[in-house]
Amino acid sequence: MKTLLAVAALGLGGMGLASAQFVAPKGPRQPPIVHEPTVQRPTVEGIVTEIFTVKKPWQLVNPLAPKSYGDGRHTVSYSEKEPGKPKGFILFAIDW
Repeated sequence: MKTLLAVAALGLGGMGLASAQFVAPKGPRQPPIVHEPTVQRPTVEGIVTEIFTVKKPWQLVNPLAPKSYGDGRHTVSYSEKEPGKPKGFILFAIDW
């Protein structure tokens, strides 16, 4: 009877140890991903800013400039009441 209790105690104890084992993951641990709020920076646009970004700024006022330099529609302000009707040129604009 004592031997039966000893075997049962060892058997139950061994099962408890086997179920409590933990295997560590292999490889380096990855740092947690932190999602920071994105900050929208203002955009600066207009004719004045384009003068400093273009290689040949004199082509901005050349009516016979090649089409590869663009048509200038992004530097024109249009009327909200009448779509398609130009209102004026955008010299310098900060868009939030």
